[in-house]
Amino acid sequence: MYQTLLTILNKELDLYKEIAELVKKQTDIIKKGDIDGLNELLKTQQKYVTSITVLEEERQKELARIFPGKRELPTITDCIEMAAGQEKVQLSKVYENLMSVLQKIREINELNQQLLEQSLEFVNFSMNLLRPQKDNLNYGPPNKKQLSQPMHTSSVFNTEV
Repeated sequence: MYQTLLTILNKELDLYKEIAELVKKQTDIIKKGDIDGLNELLKTQQKYVTSITVLEEERQKELARIFPGKRELPTITDCIEMAAGQEKVQLSKVYENLMSVLQKIREINELNQQLLEQSLEFVNFSMNLLRPQKDNLNYGPPNKKQLSQPMHTSSVFNTEV
């Protein structure tokens, strides 16, 4: 009953494992600051995401075939509960493997996001150091504009009598 579903889930698992490897490579590429390499890796990753989207549509069609007339399609855990024998064991194993791989991808993506944010902060900091400062308030002679404008200073004491 669930053999086609298992085949689809195993294909998805294989693709997610490939994405996990790409995400690990992405960490090294980010550390090196290789923008071209990162762009190429993201293009490759997008191909896997597209394939997973197609498989996900197949999975939903298969669930609709197995459970005709259901408004909400059952989840994998629902299928595990309804399955019996070897299919139940196989579905459980695929589900556990999928959850494990997805958790690894999530963790690595969080690390990559932090690395990218740090890189961006460093770039912004470096750019700010290289930009000329408009106002140099501490050193050098005062500008003529500053001398011609009346100075408004606040004082603790009121000098009017």
